[in-house]
Amino acid sequence: MTRATSNRATLAFFILGTLIATLWGARPVAADGGPIEVFLSVRPQDPASKTKDDAPFIDATVIGGAGLPVEKFTLTDTTAKPPVTLKAISLRPYTAGTETIAIAFVFNGQEAWIGNDDYEAEESSARTLGVLKGLKQALQTVPFANAGPPGSKGVLIVYGDKAEVKVPMGPIANITPEALGTQKDYNRKFGTAMTEGINLALSELRNATASRKALILICDGNDTNNEAAKAQLANYKKEAANEKIQTFAIIFKGQLSEPGNVITTMIPAATTVTNAEGIATAIQGIFSRMANRYYLTFPGFDPKLGVGFTWDGKDHDMMLKIDKDETEVQQLTLLPTWSPPKKGGFPWWIIVVGIVGLLLLIIILAAVFGKKKEAPMPMPMPMAAPAPGPAEPPKPMGPVKTVMFNASGSDDGFPIVGWLVPMNGPAAYQTLRLRSGGTKIGTAPPADIVVNDGFMSTDHCHINASPQGFVLVDPGSTNGCYVNDRKVQKHELVDNDTITLGKTNFKFKSIN
Repeated sequence: MTRATSNRATLAFFILGTLIATLWGARPVAADGGPIEVFLSVRPQDPASKTKDDAPFIDATVIGGAGLPVEKFTLTDTTAKPPVTLKAISLRPYTAGTETIAIAFVFNGQEAWIGNDDYEAEESSARTLGVLKGLKQALQTVPFANAGPPGSKGVLIVYGDKAEVKVPMGPIANITPEALGTQKDYNRKFGTAMTEGINLALSELRNATASRKALILICDGNDTNNEAAKAQLANYKKEAANEKIQTFAIIFKGQLSEPGNVITTMIPAATTVTNAEGIATAIQGIFSRMANRYYLTFPGFDPKLGVGFTWDGKDHDMMLKIDKDETEVQQLTLLPTWSPPKKGGFPWWIIVVGIVGLLLLIIILAAVFGKKKEAPMPMPMPMAAPAPGPAEPPKPMGPVKTVMFNASGSDDGFPIVGWLVPMNGPAAYQTLRLRSGGTKIGTAPPADIVVNDGFMSTDHCHINASPQGFVLVDPGSTNGCYVNDRKVQKHELVDNDTITLGKTNFKFKSIN
């Protein structure tokens, strides 16, 4: 074999090996070409359920992937020996889920971009058709009201010389093409304060209560001062990422728009269109991308098959399989602890009770029929009752027991102490003391209790103490606060409540 032939053979084996390794490690991809994302969480049994002995459930949020029937999804605990696999029992689309969304729509409001032909003279050199008329007509096909599940919100912001809220944050159905107004609403607005519009949108989203948040910018790509805008846009990109705000941009150059583009500093994947219909199509595409998710529920134990996951409070490697494709393995803490009910055996206790009852009956019958008859006893002679003696002095009283109802002296006084006990995560089973006035919980200072949970906000939850007890308040967290698996904005806590913040479960304890 020549050296050239040997080199070609080596190259062929290398290419073949690379191809096999690539196919072997392949993962399912979403419809847009990106990887499918899966988020798993434990849902404890509802305390009010009639079947209180049932195992907890596992919920999966799947982002991307083709729509398949529920029987095509399985979840496997690869930590178990042998591995345990259970099928999904329900599948819900995005619009039937509970992940509400808040969307900030930011439109360029510069007169030259909007248009002024309704009131500017035909012979005027400043007359421009603009995009507003065609845009309002094209947006009639965009389903703004169905952009999210029930409870989703929207705010409309426009910017020219300055940014202003055109439609306040409220039901997303309030965002309509007519809400953009008329050309005269934008008369003599010559500036392009794009960064100010983005800053106002981020502020509105920060104060909104929703599971997800998004910013959609419709612009010409420029700011009044592009050089100064670059640093601001880079900071806004970091801020949006920290707040988990999805960002989208649609660039349309109007008749008098300046060349150049600075918005890609913040949103690199901005979409460029050439007409009003393109803007409407791009917005619908963004809605489809945001709705490209669905929700699965898996049982923690299948009573028909007699198999289930091991609910031992430890981390397990879980893998979701979509038809024949396996997603990336991720860890999940199987908490709360739970054991399947024991199978009933032969009722030996019935036989034991029957034998004991029979023996007692034999003994009673023997006593009744085997007793000898005896002569009647003579009547006793009556005797005089003895004269009453002196009254016995009362016995000294023993030590009196002390009963304490409350340290404050009343049955409804201020709780002596309250604390949280994490049931999973790095600080599992540690005792976290609650302050007497109020306690802030989040992922970083100034939170009083700092929890390393990527699904929690910096200021995620407040627990306030008063003479009436402890009250949990959601200050506007991204993923919400849950008490006993119910999402709450404000809730009076009682001993042994389960609080879920992000992916961390806490047990609330208090002493009165």
